[in-house]
Amino acid sequence: MVDFGSWGDFALRTFVNVSPSPQWANKQIEPFLGLPFGTYLRCPPPTRPRRLTAPLDSSQDSIWQRLQVLAYIESEQRCSEQEQSGFLSKLPYDVRLIIYEMVLGGQVFHCYAQNAKSRITHYVCNRPEMIEAEGSQHKCSDAFYDQRPSISGKTAMSALLAPLLTCRKMYSEAIPILYGSNTFVFSQNFAAFGFLKLKLPQQRLPCFRRFRLHMRIPRHPDLNSRANRDWADLWNFFGTEMTGLQSLYLEIQMLQPTEAQIEETPDDQASSWLKPVVVMAVEAQRARGCQVEIEIRGVKHRPAQIHVEVAGSLPDAAKAEIMEQSCSVFHQRIRTSLG
Repeated sequence: MVDFGSWGDFALRTFVNVSPSPQWANKQIEPFLGLPFGTYLRCPPPTRPRRLTAPLDSSQDSIWQRLQVLAYIESEQRCSEQEQSGFLSKLPYDVRLIIYEMVLGGQVFHCYAQNAKSRITHYVCNRPEMIEAEGSQHKCSDAFYDQRPSISGKTAMSALLAPLLTCRKMYSEAIPILYGSNTFVFSQNFAAFGFLKLKLPQQRLPCFRRFRLHMRIPRHPDLNSRANRDWADLWNFFGTEMTGLQSLYLEIQMLQPTEAQIEETPDDQASSWLKPVVVMAVEAQRARGCQVEIEIRGVKHRPAQIHVEVAGSLPDAAKAEIMEQSCSVFHQRIRTSLG
């Protein structure tokens, strides 16, 4: 099918809206739909009336901000040196960072939302030491129910917000620690990508170090051009925008038709949808030691490790051949995990 980009997406939505039977219309357009996170990935970044993080150096100001000063217009609000604060004026910056990490870091946040338009909230995992070993089987006891809008939930949240709301300088120093020293776990596509692409300033994306997502895939990434585009955009997003990742874990849940298509696809013809995964995993591991893990039906796959194994077994092969063979082996292992 010809891909008309956003115009094609608009046409499909319009077809459903004007149809006398939306249920019938949705069934008709199903073979042409993309993946559920695609629209989020193509959204423009959010904007704010002014930056919350202060430019710690005037050289970071834009030309327009400097012209404002010359024109006697009040320049963008700056943060004071806070000389009256012993914490900010006497402690070295490196020591302050250690303190921020002790206060804000070392936790696992389970993030969720009621629907795509509702507020994203979180609860703190009470068994963080087990999350790596348990994978998709990880449970946090009754924490989810105990910490939903309640007094204890508000108290836990205020402890995180207090340092960030103290002053603009402390916010500027501490906010990267909040995203970089904790593990963020999402169980919904709309909550994860609504947060990353619609609510969070894009300059914060490289701050993330550990990210986990339970991802539901309603259709095969190779079903049509839209799904293929969305799948490629997903891995490009992880590779080029979340550039600080050191651990990326995706638990992928597929519907039966998607699993059937995987089982019917020859392993040597799977590179069109697995190559973006392997490329991102290999490049991220080489650049910063990032480990990409994909769990399907309880079986964990490490694309970068598969690439290393294939390269070792084919020492004289060209890079393109190694990549194709890596995708083939990866697909074979996914098929096996489906049983």
